[in-house]
Amino acid sequence: MSWFMTTSRHFIGGAVIALGALSCQGTQAEDVIVVRIGFAAPLTGPSAADGKEMENAARFAIEDANDRHPRIAERPVSFELVPLDDQADPRIASQVAQRFADMSVAGVVGHFNSGCSIAASNVYDGAQIAEVSPSSTSAAYTLRGKRSSFRVVGQDAVAGAELGRYIVEDLQARRVAIIDDRTDFGAGLADHVSEFISQRHVAIVAREYVTDKTVDFSAVLTRIRSQNADVVVFGGFDAQAGQIVRRMRSLGMNATLAGEGFNNNTFLNLAHGDGEGTVTIQPGLPSDKMPAKDFASRYEARFKAKMEGFQGPYTYDATSVIVQAVLTAQSAKAADVLQAVRKTSMSGLTGPIAFDNNGDLAAAPYTVYRLAGDRWIDEKVFVARGK
Repeated sequence: MSWFMTTSRHFIGGAVIALGALSCQGTQAEDVIVVRIGFAAPLTGPSAADGKEMENAARFAIEDANDRHPRIAERPVSFELVPLDDQADPRIASQVAQRFADMSVAGVVGHFNSGCSIAASNVYDGAQIAEVSPSSTSAAYTLRGKRSSFRVVGQDAVAGAELGRYIVEDLQARRVAIIDDRTDFGAGLADHVSEFISQRHVAIVAREYVTDKTVDFSAVLTRIRSQNADVVVFGGFDAQAGQIVRRMRSLGMNATLAGEGFNNNTFLNLAHGDGEGTVTIQPGLPSDKMPAKDFASRYEARFKAKMEGFQGPYTYDATSVIVQAVLTAQSAKAADVLQAVRKTSMSGLTGPIAFDNNGDLAAAPYTVYRLAGDRWIDEKVFVARGK
């Protein structure tokens, strides 16, 4: 891989200084400071499509930054993305984090899964490397006292409570069943939904547990069917959610499926038309309400592929946060970049970006969607304020 090819380069203050003189505007020779930004996500396995889309978006942000001809101390800068595969495995994520620390990257965009972000944060915090996640929503990620952990999306403590509110007030459910995949993300969402619903004295008729590798949900759903649930909440990922709703319908269950992050083509493709009425909450604004409405078309033109998930704009913004921090600090040294990330104030593709004391967004939007046919209809949009 390219990060091993360092025989002609030397690491200086977190940047790689090219030994060869490069031509600037065809006349002036200048040394280019190459600033490496790490990127971590699952690039293989069941979530590889999400990971690849995120990698593309990060690369897009890097290319746009380089097109603006950035400089540090009057020297030209070239940003470079270094992608590593964490395989959606917290153990591997920690190893990836250590490799980034050893490579003296300026900052890291990632990880995709909350469990991976949490595990890796121990390494990043020790190395004073800013970790900016585009997608990790577990409340625990930013509540562990790690001063290097940030995210550009909302978190599950809010999402879970608001999904619970929608289930109680809008769906007027009286009997709710909850399935938890035992990941940091899934368990966190399920716990917060459960807490809100219990406070409203709505019956939780079942709390079932699976794993993020489960493929047969027959036994769990058969038990839930016997409890006559109005709503089935799944704390887990979109691919399994699509399988769950199909199995629900094959068992004759008319309950509404609810969860977080299902509003994408992965769910639609796996549900095979059985997902009608599914409700999902998603941190962030609907794409047509985001400030940069042309990003999807630009992405498609650049990568000859449509965005399938929601992570693209958020990954672009997470990358841009680190790029801006490097230029604000006028340094590629990770510790300097980290200090600048904490003071971030910028307008991103997804909206205003500034962080509270925990590393959460100071103002985080959320949207509740409902599936009608093959379209996700935004039912409710609101903004939660950080601390």
